[in-house]
Amino acid sequence: MREDHGPNLLLYSLSELRPSEARRKFRQSIFEDYLLRGPHGQAACAYCGKWHERLTLDHIVAKSKGGPHYARWNSVPACFSCNSSKSNLGLFEWWRPQRFWSQEREEALMTWVYVQSFVSAHTIEGQTKGAMDGKE
Repeated sequence: MREDHGPNLLLYSLSELRPSEARRKFRQSIFEDYLLRGPHGQAACAYCGKWHERLTLDHIVAKSKGGPHYARWNSVPACFSCNSSKSNLGLFEWWRPQRFWSQEREEALMTWVYVQSFVSAHTIEGQTKGAMDGKE
């Protein structure tokens, strides 16, 4: 059965891509499509809002907590500092106490999650919501 997200979709749609190229394009698409932008139109950290030359991808729901690896809704640009600080904590448990948290960035992130199919055929909403809150 073909997955409906991630590099497998690119591989299915564009069979000439190598798996490594499909993963690179998947990651690149997150940086290109995320709503929060830096001063020159480039992706900014979803959490602190700062632009960094080398952003990482963070899993909103950590893979260790059952979050899917190749789901666009679960991947956001994050600076190394935010990504390592968050670790595998629940999103709101970690983020809301931070000084740099803002309602605007939270709404942008939740819009991203919703638009990128937060509830999909591969996700059970109740389990994922609990993981985002830091509860299991």
